Amino acid sequence: MGNDSTTWVLLALCIVILLQWIAITVLMICNRRNAVSRRRNKGQTCKPSFKQRCKELWRYFTTYEKIWFFSILAVAVVFAFVFPETDEPTYTVTLNASEYAAGAEGNFDTLSFEGTTDSYVICHVDIVDENGTEHGYSMAQISKYGEWIVEPGDSEDDVKSMTLKLGLYNKATDSVDPFDFEINEKTTISFECYYNGDEDEPAPLVVSLVNAQGDKLLDSARLVLEEGELVRVNSFLVSAGWITFLYVLDVILNIACELLISKQSKWNFVVSLGVEVVEIVTCIVCIYRFATMAVTLLFWIPCDIISFVMWHRHPDRQKEELTVVKKLSWWQDLLLVGAIAVWTVGVGYLLTLIEVEGGIFATNLQFERIVCYLDAAASAVGIANGLLILFRYREQWIAWYIVAILETVIDIMAGQWILLVLKVGYLTNTTYGYIKWTQYIRSHKGESQSAQAAA
Repeated sequence: MGNDSTTWVLLALCIVILLQWIAITVLMICNRRNAVSRRRNKGQTCKPSFKQRCKELWRYFTTYEKIWFFSILAVAVVFAFVFPETDEPTYTVTLNASEYAAGAEGNFDTLSFEGTTDSYVICHVDIVDENGTEHGYSMAQISKYGEWIVEPGDSEDDVKSMTLKLGLYNKATDSVDPFDFEINEKTTISFECYYNGDEDEPAPLVVSLVNAQGDKLLDSARLVLEEGELVRVNSFLVSAGWITFLYVLDVILNIACELLISKQSKWNFVVSLGVEVVEIVTCIVCIYRFATMAVTLLFWIPCDIISFVMWHRHPDRQKEELTVVKKLSWWQDLLLVGAIAVWTVGVGYLLTLIEVEGGIFATNLQFERIVCYLDAAASAVGIANGLLILFRYREQWIAWYIVAILETVIDIMAGQWILLVLKVGYLTNTTYGYIKWTQYIRSHKGESQSAQAAA
């Protein structure tokens, strides 16, 4: 996606956020009386029909809540069509041995892409040596990166160099050790790559095979990728269409869950279980955000189940569909911030040590490392958020703010524009939920003090 498209996306999101916050202010002042509780009709003896249940569910939400939910849902669907996740067609190309220079001697262990005027990404290299033995190497085995970008005009950056040394990458010495075989005129080399530029008709990929003395076994072969050479989809474990579907489903379930939390409803945890499943699947197929995936699997799913039971045991005395909520003391706030900081540094560093092939940040090592710490911070705040929700503390909304901001940065870095719609929903509904919980706490403050005095 070009810079112009990115600008328009961010501008659209800013407008949506502004409109949502205006709606919060106006509707909460003028429309408080629209909050309708689902009280059972004591005189009703027959079981309500499906139609009646739907009407009760519709009346349960205020005008603002309905507008908020369906506006976010509509924007998510639009973004799914305008900015879908795309498949990167990956091709297998083989260097033509008939073009090798006659009499060239030495170990031609360097692929040179000098002369290429467009952007390509190398994913995997296969070599058949002079004895007929096949050797397959992922790019993570040959270099420090999961994928190698061929991008002219930026040779100072290793990941965007125009030459690729063929050998086994040694992490301890940050160098490439030679293979135990020689690359010569009897060697066949093929590699998987895909086009990474913005042109409808990309310029050819120019490849040379060079030895340490600068002699060339293959001189400037011009490779044009044809559709017939397509072999698989890059980066993701499934088709990009399914990734887009997961994004939209994630948005729908998350905004429904957020809305139920703002209404102090215990049923948010049932919806949240669906959210956890979708997010775990998304992390797996995108091969990223392992801290979030682990926290979701090991913390959030058990926490949702326990929280449902805890909230069920603390209903409001006057409105049973509400759950009693409260706030933290100042020293609890400080202790929480310190724990989050320690988790972020420690887990973030451990994530930088994990090596994977492919994934959404395979071609950008710098972004990959930054996201490791952002992901660790988001997971730490997420755990704090889960505990705050479990014990019904208002500060969970502040944690939502922080998580939304951190994940917005990650989504922008990953180009996951559909998920930015969800973050708009987070930011607006978090404001709404914080105000509602604060009003509830203030209105029940006197009641709580009386109960403590009686105890």
